[in-house]
Amino acid sequence: MKPSQAQQLIRTLTDQINQYNDEYYQDGESSIDDDQYDILLEQLIQLEEQFPQYLTMQSPSQRVGGNTVKNFTAVKHRHAMLSLSNLYSRSDLESWHDSTVSRLTDAPVLFGCEVKIDGVAISLIYENGIFSRAITRGNGETGDDVTQNIRTIRSLPLELKEPINLEVRGEVFLPRKRFEQINQQREREGLPLFKNPRNAAAGTIRTKDTKLVAQRGLDVLLYDVVEGQTSQFHFKNLEFISELSLPVNVYRENCANADEIFTFCDRWEKEKPSLPFDIDGVVIKVDDLDQRRTLGVTAKSPRWATAWKFKAEKAKSQLISVENSIGRTGTLTPVANLEPVELMGTEVKRATLHNYDQIARLGIHEQDTLFVEKGGDIIPKIVGVDFSKRKEFSKPILAPENCPVCNSPLSRLEQEIDLHCDNLSCPAIVEGCLEHFISKKAMDIQSFGKALIRLFIQKGFVSEIPDIYMLHEKRNAMIQLEGMGDKSVDNLLNAIDNSKSKPLNHFIYALGIRHIGEKAAKTLAVQAGSVTQFLDLTEKELVTVSDFGPIMISSVLLWIQHPEHIEMIRKLISLGLNPEPLAVNLDQPFVNLRVVITGKLSQPRDIWKNRLETLGFQVSSSVSGKTNYLLAGEDAGSKREKALKLNIPILSESEMEALLNGK
Repeated sequence: MKPSQAQQLIRTLTDQINQYNDEYYQDGESSIDDDQYDILLEQLIQLEEQFPQYLTMQSPSQRVGGNTVKNFTAVKHRHAMLSLSNLYSRSDLESWHDSTVSRLTDAPVLFGCEVKIDGVAISLIYENGIFSRAITRGNGETGDDVTQNIRTIRSLPLELKEPINLEVRGEVFLPRKRFEQINQQREREGLPLFKNPRNAAAGTIRTKDTKLVAQRGLDVLLYDVVEGQTSQFHFKNLEFISELSLPVNVYRENCANADEIFTFCDRWEKEKPSLPFDIDGVVIKVDDLDQRRTLGVTAKSPRWATAWKFKAEKAKSQLISVENSIGRTGTLTPVANLEPVELMGTEVKRATLHNYDQIARLGIHEQDTLFVEKGGDIIPKIVGVDFSKRKEFSKPILAPENCPVCNSPLSRLEQEIDLHCDNLSCPAIVEGCLEHFISKKAMDIQSFGKALIRLFIQKGFVSEIPDIYMLHEKRNAMIQLEGMGDKSVDNLLNAIDNSKSKPLNHFIYALGIRHIGEKAAKTLAVQAGSVTQFLDLTEKELVTVSDFGPIMISSVLLWIQHPEHIEMIRKLISLGLNPEPLAVNLDQPFVNLRVVITGKLSQPRDIWKNRLETLGFQVSSSVSGKTNYLLAGEDAGSKREKALKLNIPILSESEMEALLNGK
């Protein structure tokens, strides 16, 4: 066959196969049977092997796999993939709804509701209409590039009808019917069975043999457009990508109020067996993208979306023992070791008991039969005791008096229910503190990790935080370790040196002070200004800090007044640690003042928010007695009325400009 003939035949076969794919995945039917389809596909593959110059990544042949993925490359998301907060009851739903609506006083709020597919979240990128990349959620900021595996999903077009740039989000899943077929085949072959479709999908996505991935029969449904929107309304954007033949979650509808949302959730909880895939709840989103921007996001999840979780499945299992663990802050957490029990398709052997107050409240005895529930269908927890099966003479589970790791006496702080180990040299606390100190949100020391920390502790290289900055003295010994070498050791030492000038808020967060998260660490960094001033903070100063309650104040004071902590920071300073102060203009009279923004403004709220925060303001979402100013545009609504009642200064944009300019 001449090359020109082969090129034309490849085009013809490609068009035919794509047409049959569209018929099957868009309309649910096909004009040819599977054998005919396979013959056409085999001919295309043979032609492309004979004339590889005409093979493109958009060819239907690329869906059958065959290549081996050597490594999954980590890729940073262009738009963070945040997780959702969860609702478990009608009252939770109504509270979330009312809170969302109260923040959006300018217009009616429409909510998009869609069934929550129990699969694996994925981000898909199209460039000029060509499928270019697929990235898993990962930690929300960085995920794995699984493009070659996702390319095998036949319902996903590799080329769109329009040459546009697009980023869409969706859920990869294994249909129930296909899951059953795979397990039947695995049983025949004597292989272990998959626990549930979600586990099978997650494992398949990370399989390095793309041919095996293609055989598994994954599918995908899309639920969001994060780049390339054509409308300010979520529902219309989904309709647009559906017209491009992208597979969209069709089990959705818009709801106007909490009653309609609850009706949708209740209906699908009852009807979920009728779906071809597993679902574990309903996702609820504000439909208007402008309103989403107004609501914003928290550090973990968007305020404009949440998930209604179906009622958890319960099971019963006998308690074998209670295992106590110590975290980095010294908190003791009891965990129940159970007789293995099947729950939501997975085997459960352990479940958290939270604390000994919870154990006493539930009245748990040795060898009790316990009710186990998957909270949010994810984390197993103990929710009750089957007293009818209690063994005679069984004894109550009592709290230990000493640390299970170092045997030091345990204590309980006022206003708290958790038991604590106060021995800062406790191996569990040391390991946890070191792991937290080097973590990404703390000092972010590249090339370090939990495994290396454990190894260095075993070798005696580190036993406290300052030892990290003395590791250059152990360079020769480190090079001798298996898996290490000149280059890797030098990279680690350079990363440690670079961390010495990390921002002050990162350093404060890295110290692992109880009740002090990222936001509180930033507030403390602004208040203190430097490491030495941080140690000199007084109760009088902390009382004036916005959003700092008695427990947080007490926790900070206890930490900075502890002699070992003072000595540790002094030692770190002597080793060259010099955290960079936060770039806040302290000359402005706005540091720690609270402002609320409302109404229609001439500039987007995000612009005003960023500008005000740079000058030291804390931008809040609701008006309260702690609010210092209300920046109000047109149609300010209830927030303006509340500010008037509380005698809070209400400023227009021009008045705010005058305030910022000192006029």
